[in-house]
Amino acid sequence: MTPGQLDIEDLLADESFINYCKRTSQRDVAHWESYIQDHPYYATIIEQARNRFLELFNAFAAADMDEQETLLKNRLAAADPAPVIHIQKQEHRRKTIFSPAFQLTAAVVILALAVYYFNFISNNHTPKESAKQFATAYGERKNFQLPDGSFVVLNGGSKIKITDAYGVKARDIYLEGEAFFDVKHNKELPFIVHTSAMDVKALGTAFNVKAYPGEKMTEASLVRGLVEVTLKDKENRKVLLHPNQKVQWQLPGATPGNKNNELATTDKKAVVTDKLVQGLTKTNRDEIIEIAWTENKLIFTDETFENIAVLLERWYGVKIEFADVTIMNYRFTGIFEKEGLRAVLSFLKESRHFNYEFIPGDTLTVKLYQ
Repeated sequence: MTPGQLDIEDLLADESFINYCKRTSQRDVAHWESYIQDHPYYATIIEQARNRFLELFNAFAAADMDEQETLLKNRLAAADPAPVIHIQKQEHRRKTIFSPAFQLTAAVVILALAVYYFNFISNNHTPKESAKQFATAYGERKNFQLPDGSFVVLNGGSKIKITDAYGVKARDIYLEGEAFFDVKHNKELPFIVHTSAMDVKALGTAFNVKAYPGEKMTEASLVRGLVEVTLKDKENRKVLLHPNQKVQWQLPGATPGNKNNELATTDKKAVVTDKLVQGLTKTNRDEIIEIAWTENKLIFTDETFENIAVLLERWYGVKIEFADVTIMNYRFTGIFEKEGLRAVLSFLKESRHFNYEFIPGDTLTVKLYQ
């Protein structure tokens, strides 16, 4: 399936999915549990749809309770006057006889108290605004839809956080790692991605942000629309990006020799409007390298093995160790799609000499040596 093919509205209109949510059909439950297992990247949107169904279901239940309360009150109003009942006392046991009208009154009072208590708890004990987190482990990527309809693809070893106010009062995203955003237009609520080094603000657009903890460089790449990037330095400089441009920002103090963060363009044909702004990097087949990962493509152009190792660790969920510094400086160019780690390493070995060894453990370790 392509991103966006599965959405909450379609799921809520699917009878099989409703049976899965209500657990009324073992066959449908088994089908959807199997589907989630086979398509893990849809697990989040399926869970969102299930939660939405339960909210609607509970709302209908509450509405039904209100209707039943009204019916009881109407029946009470139409009831005959209650007859006088003598309460008889006996020596060994005490027995009280209530009229149907009295029992009906008691039922209404109890129900009214329950409704009052429920409303009191809801109004006076509203939970504090909480954060919702979406995360991926190394070696996996996830596609999901945010409450406002914006679409997100989350790369390996990444996480984003939003609050309950998202889509209502604001659209703030807190990112660690890498994510591609296809933003639903809403001029009243700007879409802002916050990272440790920069804030990226957009209205309706598609862009990629890479900001892994512990890495010197963070990056925002624009595919469509217009974004404003605020760099978190002393001046809080703002950079405006147009389609097919990106900004790379090095955390202040990351490399003492580069105080001005003056970066060379990676695309010699691009028009550089600022020393921080560059053109997106494309292959000979016009593929944008900065967002190739969203199409499950691993692309690198004249990169050092040290940098490629970081990509491989995220892509395959492994740990790579270099036994020889010389190997770290080897440079490679390659495009891979759906190949396993062994296939990638075998391909790289064809151009430069090195050996590798797989070491089992909680996390698979790949040792590279001469």
